[in-house]
Amino acid sequence: MFSARPPSPAGTDALARLSWHDFEHLLAEYYRDQGWRVEYHAPPASLKQLDGAFDLRLHRGSETVIVQCKHWDAVQVELQEVNELLGTMLHEAATRGILVTRGGYSAEARAVPRRQPRLQLIDGDILRVMLKLQDQRDTSIPGVALPTVAARKSGKVRRASDGAGSRLLPLLLMVVIAVLLGIFIWRAMSRRAEPVPMPADTSSSAPSASPPAAAVPTQPPPPPPPTATTPPAAVPHGVPSATRELEERARLRGTSESAPSQESRRKAEDAIKVMERNTREVGSAE
Repeated sequence: MFSARPPSPAGTDALARLSWHDFEHLLAEYYRDQGWRVEYHAPPASLKQLDGAFDLRLHRGSETVIVQCKHWDAVQVELQEVNELLGTMLHEAATRGILVTRGGYSAEARAVPRRQPRLQLIDGDILRVMLKLQDQRDTSIPGVALPTVAARKSGKVRRASDGAGSRLLPLLLMVVIAVLLGIFIWRAMSRRAEPVPMPADTSSSAPSASPPAAAVPTQPPPPPPPTATTPPAAVPHGVPSATRELEERARLRGTSESAPSQESRRKAEDAIKVMERNTREVGSAE
């Protein structure tokens, strides 16, 4: 199916000196820079597991791309591995499939993408251009590893910043929604309170307070108490009129009192009798 790559001399090829962790990291960062969301699909613990296989899933909009690196360290990938990737694409309904190796492909394998445009084969020459490793070929000192740790740290920092930005965006969206909801509730409550103005309470209570004020003038003022005045005895012609005046005052006094007592009535009768007696004496004296 495929032939394993023989151990290359140290320092002859930058791509050959990459560990599978660094190779996986650089490949994922390349697709992130292209605008894809990268997911790791069942990564192995070491190269010995699953023949050194690791797969990536790329998502952008409605597109889903399978990046299979099952034989990334092979010298030559045969037709069977290409057909396996086509079966995986059909099973997962992927829009495209990419097979990656830092070696090469057989003639039968290279003929498949001409029949299946959705399939892409990436070999070592294309990888050196993609990962920008072409300038580092044959320039390193034998026995010295490439500075891949720094690249890994920079990738981790970028992932952390991307993760922080992706977490901050939903929080900001929730804050904006909460503010808009608060404004909406405040306006709804203020509109509901407008039909009940405060002056309406004073106007409704004013008619209830007005009847007592209007009822005061209806009560007749009490008549002034009659003053006991005796007419002069020297005027004989005024005697009948004085008697009638006393009787009228007594009658008014009796009507002004709602319940006159027996004592007041007796005093009034005695006063009338005294007046009649005086008038008789005056008449007899003439």
